[in-house]
Amino acid sequence: MIRLRFTALWFLFGPVLGCMWMAAVNYANNLVYAVLYLIGALTFVSVFHTWRNLASLEVEHVRVKPAFAGEEIEVELHLRNRGARPAYNVVFQRLDRGAICWLRSRKGIRIEAGDTEVVTAFLPAQRRGRYRLEKLAVRSAYPFGLFWAVLRVAVRVTYFVYPAPHGQAGLPDMIATGTEGPPHRSGDDFSGVRVYSPGESLRHVDWKAYARGRPLVVKQFTGGEGRELWLEARLILRMAPEDRLSQLALWAIEAEEGGVPYGLSVGDVNLAPELGSDHQRRVLEALATGGRDSSREQ
Repeated sequence: MIRLRFTALWFLFGPVLGCMWMAAVNYANNLVYAVLYLIGALTFVSVFHTWRNLASLEVEHVRVKPAFAGEEIEVELHLRNRGARPAYNVVFQRLDRGAICWLRSRKGIRIEAGDTEVVTAFLPAQRRGRYRLEKLAVRSAYPFGLFWAVLRVAVRVTYFVYPAPHGQAGLPDMIATGTEGPPHRSGDDFSGVRVYSPGESLRHVDWKAYARGRPLVVKQFTGGEGRELWLEARLILRMAPEDRLSQLALWAIEAEEGGVPYGLSVGDVNLAPELGSDHQRRVLEALATGGRDSSREQ
């Protein structure tokens, strides 16, 4: 449902109309009366144009990308105009537990008739944690900026703010595995295959065998050269809790970039050493919630 509200422009526009009316009455000036009635008629008609501008607009999908604390959170809004006319000067607003928080969009956008537009807006920086975007308002003050047309949409999107990665650079001591390590290196001995488990890194998969119609299997190597890294919060107790999470986030990023399998032990979360974007996402999400399974939502 679309609601109409007065804009802040009325703090100026209203007194000006009042002064014009007083001048018309006191001086019996027909020209001032004519201008005043014309402005009043245009204001009345603009109410219907403002409402119609958003009447055919729909929010099809909202995606919030994760970010690190201190950064801006990118929000992708997929908007569709099902009407026969373009929608002008559309902006966005976040409604959070009664508070109003604007999404910083570059400018009001125009959505052509029948088109779907992907709009990028930004949320202000927040502390690390798990959050929910509950309600979103699509707004427009077209054509004269005198009234806001507000379309409220329930989105209920969960997103994460990761701890800002900072601290001591360089990975801590690693553990020699002797069995499975990172992808095959020269000098390692092939020891066989095993059935692939969902969630494992695809680097180890025997794709040639899979192309020949065999089941999905993972290669295993031995030779003692494998190394894995365990990121444990209890090993850096000298730091403050937030600094500890930031240090672990930095090590996780460095390990992923260096191709070193890494696991995480923090709070109630224990993740086995692995590599890959999905594993990195799980690690950073665990750090965002401080290792709690029942994450806070803000």
